[in-house]
Amino acid sequence: MGASLLRDESITMFFAGHETTARTMTATWAALAANQEVAARLHEELDSVLGDREPTVDDLKRLPYTLQVVKEVLRLWPAAPFYVRDAVEPVDLLGTHLEPGTPVMLAPYWTHRHPDFWDHPERFDPDRFARGAEAARHPQAYHPFATGERVCIGNHFSLLESHLLVATLGRRCSPRLAPGHRPAWAMEGTLSPVGGMPMLIERRG
Repeated sequence: MGASLLRDESITMFFAGHETTARTMTATWAALAANQEVAARLHEELDSVLGDREPTVDDLKRLPYTLQVVKEVLRLWPAAPFYVRDAVEPVDLLGTHLEPGTPVMLAPYWTHRHPDFWDHPERFDPDRFARGAEAARHPQAYHPFATGERVCIGNHFSLLESHLLVATLGRRCSPRLAPGHRPAWAMEGTLSPVGGMPMLIERRG
């Protein structure tokens, strides 16, 4: 990879990853606030592994439930709720003939909530991503970073960053939704909270 391409890809990861990671964190705190049993289990893991110290990247492999929380957030609230690809060869898709160059919209938001792939798809359940559970699913049932040759170049970085952020902040804080606020989402460039996400943050310990 030449210097120019390396620079361009780095800029893409920085700018494209900023808003999407922020949206993922917003959805994570809202989900934890609304699912106190999940939050308690997350805090139990963080307390057991980290104690009173800050997490490092080396700790992440010992925080599997924390990663499961992130993955379940990305299932229900993928920062990129849809993306478009062009057909590269003639294909018949569900009775419709597509010529090369025809744009096709794929929507993780809907795939991730389809009952053919997920039991109780609207329920927030990080155990969907427990060891062994992912292998039992259709390989394309979960694609928050797109799929195939054009998969998001920042997918591994994004998961690592989100994993570390949830561990860092979750060790210190417990989120609560602001009284009377009901989260709502809109499909804009990214999946965005309507009116923001007012929250109360309580310091743990």
